[in-house]
Amino acid sequence: MNEARKLDWNDLHVAHGLDAVRAQLAQALTLPRAPSEVQPADSPEQAAATEGAGEGAEAKERRDAAIAAKVFQRFALVEGKTTVFDMHKQTVLKKAAFEALVTKPVATAWFGRMDKKLIAEDQAQRLVDQAKLAGKATRDGGSELSPVERYVYIDGTKDAWDVAKRRRVPEGAVKMALGDAYGLWLNSPQRRTVDMDHIVFDPTMTKDPEVYINTFEGLPLTPEDAPDKCRTLRWMIGFLCNGDPQATHWLTCWLAYPLQHLGAKMDTAVLMHSTMEGSGKSLLSADIMGAIYGAYAATVGQAQLESSWTVWQSNKLYAVFEEVVSRDQRYNQVGKIKHMVTGKTVRMESKFVNGWEEANHMNAVFLSNEIMPWPISENDRRMLVIWPEETLPEERQKAVEYELANGGLEALYGYLLSYDLGDFNRRTRPPQTEARQRLVALSRASWENFFVAWKFGTLGVPFGLARTEDIHDLFLTWCSRNRENTLSATKLSLFLSTQVPKTAGQVGWKGDDGVRRRAILFVPEDETVDIGNSEAVGAKIRAFRRAAYWAGWGPEKWEKCQGFTVPMDAEKPTEVA
Repeated sequence: MNEARKLDWNDLHVAHGLDAVRAQLAQALTLPRAPSEVQPADSPEQAAATEGAGEGAEAKERRDAAIAAKVFQRFALVEGKTTVFDMHKQTVLKKAAFEALVTKPVATAWFGRMDKKLIAEDQAQRLVDQAKLAGKATRDGGSELSPVERYVYIDGTKDAWDVAKRRRVPEGAVKMALGDAYGLWLNSPQRRTVDMDHIVFDPTMTKDPEVYINTFEGLPLTPEDAPDKCRTLRWMIGFLCNGDPQATHWLTCWLAYPLQHLGAKMDTAVLMHSTMEGSGKSLLSADIMGAIYGAYAATVGQAQLESSWTVWQSNKLYAVFEEVVSRDQRYNQVGKIKHMVTGKTVRMESKFVNGWEEANHMNAVFLSNEIMPWPISENDRRMLVIWPEETLPEERQKAVEYELANGGLEALYGYLLSYDLGDFNRRTRPPQTEARQRLVALSRASWENFFVAWKFGTLGVPFGLARTEDIHDLFLTWCSRNRENTLSATKLSLFLSTQVPKTAGQVGWKGDDGVRRRAILFVPEDETVDIGNSEAVGAKIRAFRRAAYWAGWGPEKWEKCQGFTVPMDAEKPTEVA
């Protein structure tokens, strides 16, 4: 057997046949195994490893389930498409990109789910656009504003309201600011719109903020109740009025009223003019009062007044006009100045922006070194005219500088807020100063000066019934003596008829020669003569001519003086003699 065992299976098969091979195999299968051939029992480490392998499969299953849940929450299928909307990043992915992102098996499983999220194509695009707009947020004043928050479309125009800068901007400026996001802002359903009439400058702050955009945000200073801090500033008001108590009180009320009634549009204005430079006109009106109003004040020159672009008037409560009218334009600008003083609205015109109407809250002070800045009529009550007579003393200048540097502005603001206005209001007429009377006299036309001289008796003839032709002859003589411009009889008659009633037709009268004639007459309102009585009318005409003769106007030389007889010296009135 031992010898047989040394043979291999082939040799055994050849030497002894298949039966011997079969017998030995059967014996080998029934023999006990050698210790080295016995499989040892699993060690604790091996058992743990085997158990861990089982747990790894479970973890993989849990991980796959978690990934599937996250994909389910994050993504939505765009209806009618194979594209996928990423709700976290607000973007749309093509199918291939989605598979590359989450792996193809996960993507396939997600596409196969019947309960996956769906989103409409237009809604997905809208969310994508909103995300792009949010990425265009602009930083201004320390806060970030998205385009739909910063720009408000002004309906009816091609402009937008810039919330950050608090101003109108043209379409081109919005395009430059937003770049490729302009189209997104333009088509965004979140873009805000305001009616062109709902952008207002309302210092009274009475408009509904839900409907209107108010461009007024309040004055910059905080008032202080400390009158001693502005003693010199208050003194300057009276100094510029030359100590006139009426003018000083009126000017103080005029400065205080718009501050106590914020947004009040005064129907009056102030004109300070003088050949005395250095009186403090600009210091008080422009520097001091301008600082109280801050951005709502403006100092204006001739260029702005004559310009067709009027946007400088927008959002203004107070303006100082310095030498705004040249000598050759003083008559042309009167209408514009009057409108600035009393106009309720003003038309704003600016380059590249549609024009708009804005409420006029601007109160005006005019400064000039001209004796006659512009003409003022006798009946014009818009202006307080002041003629400062002295230069501001040096010690007062230093006191002003000290007060301005030590709370004087806030104190003056508080003083004006608490000033007793009494019955003063925005229509209260200014007092008749000497400066105003002089300016009115300088502003009169030749016929107006003649009328004043006739009315107040300086011509030496009665202000009563007179022939229009006699008045014209007297006017021509007066113009020749005073180097005034003459007018035709028709124009003079029309001008004077605005001041003195005139008969509608010719009236009969008798001259010195007893001849009955007819003429058109000036008949002042206090005239008591019966114009139907030709002799009484003739007596009045005779008295007028004789007074003109004794006053040296030479009616005997007048071209249109008919029926006049030179009186005898004995008839000369004693007061004339």
